[in-house]
Amino acid sequence: MPLLSGLLALLLFRSLARRFQPPWVAALSVGIFALAPTLIAHGAEFKPYSTDLLASAWLTIAAFAVTERGAAWPAWLGAIVLGTTLPWFSQGAVFMVAGLTAALLGVRSLKERFARPVSLIERPDPVVLGPGFDRWLAVTLAFWVVSAGGAVLLAIRRVPLEMREYLDRFWQPALPRWPLLLFIAVAAALLWLRDRRGALLLLGPVAVTLAAAAAHLYPFSGRAILFLAPAAILALAEAGSRIVEGLARLRVPRWLGAVIPAIAVCVPLALHPPVYRDEDARPVLDKLADDRREHDAIYVAYSGRPAFRFYAPRVDLSEVGVVLGGCHRDDPRAYLRELDKLRGTGRVWVFRTHVSERLAEAPLFDGYLSRIGRYVDSIAADDTDATLWDLSRTDAPADLAETYPLPPRDDALAKRFGCGHGPIGEAPWTAE
Repeated sequence: MPLLSGLLALLLFRSLARRFQPPWVAALSVGIFALAPTLIAHGAEFKPYSTDLLASAWLTIAAFAVTERGAAWPAWLGAIVLGTTLPWFSQGAVFMVAGLTAALLGVRSLKERFARPVSLIERPDPVVLGPGFDRWLAVTLAFWVVSAGGAVLLAIRRVPLEMREYLDRFWQPALPRWPLLLFIAVAAALLWLRDRRGALLLLGPVAVTLAAAAAHLYPFSGRAILFLAPAAILALAEAGSRIVEGLARLRVPRWLGAVIPAIAVCVPLALHPPVYRDEDARPVLDKLADDRREHDAIYVAYSGRPAFRFYAPRVDLSEVGVVLGGCHRDDPRAYLRELDKLRGTGRVWVFRTHVSERLAEAPLFDGYLSRIGRYVDSIAADDTDATLWDLSRTDAPADLAETYPLPPRDDALAKRFGCGHGPIGEAPWTAE
């Protein structure tokens, strides 16, 4: 589903770019979209972000369609169906529907409605909205508001309180820092200069999402706002077109000026080419299943528990002798007490993935294990490892877990990235 969503989003984005920009600028926009490492990566992982991207492109095209000259009932019916359905499959679609609602009202209330200008000097022709615009707009927004509101209420009821508290901490600060705010301001100006009606439709969801971030209801950062990528990419292409136009005024051939944005599009992909492997647990566990001896124990660090439970049966890795660690970000010595229970057991594999580098969790584990045992071997892949230790020695002090010096860490960050995020937050020490 994420892969198909990403591919379909690319096709829909091409249609969106051609509605908003001249052909060569639209081609630049599509190039940015197609080659963006972030979009490629999210299209290849089992998460909802490329589905959000698809919903965003689809809803924006629907909004463009109903505000174009001569828009009739099929365009409105499509907008009603999409805006009523997609919020139940995508959280990003909720913000898109809310933002497009405000944008459509803005298009309606403009004293003068503008079409795409031929240049910045010429006065553009007025937009002629389709017949029955006000009536269709009222019906469409009624369907959208009821559907999106229902999806939000259901989502709030389904999210446990501890998950909400965790996400409130995790996404702080919710508002972006000033460089991103500056980019948004410049992007808004570039989009507005190209097409005021289209700019309203593209920027409405951005404004609503920023308002939600200001109210601490949703983070304006990272993958959580991937559904706003179409507007950002169109603005980047606008910036590229301005560079080309500026160089043309200096008598630089347009084809030569176009090389600059073309190179800028290709550089990120050249620096970060696919295939993208993030926290690649399966090959590590596959090799661990081959290398593990009959009586070897396995300690699974808390953040690796979901990956271990998912992949262990698929690589025929027995769960006999497996210890599932708990989450103790607020008390790191509890990790050491868990490891202490494995003293004297002989060979122990320590499996880790998704550990927090900023909380110095890996150095804490490795440093302590080297005091109570002897390093033997390791298996590693991207951001994942399984390290073999011989813990048969018994000469380490019995109270070492209480006296071992902890590496420096940010306690405020540890609180922010606490353990109250669903099943991983349960911290039992279990052994089979």
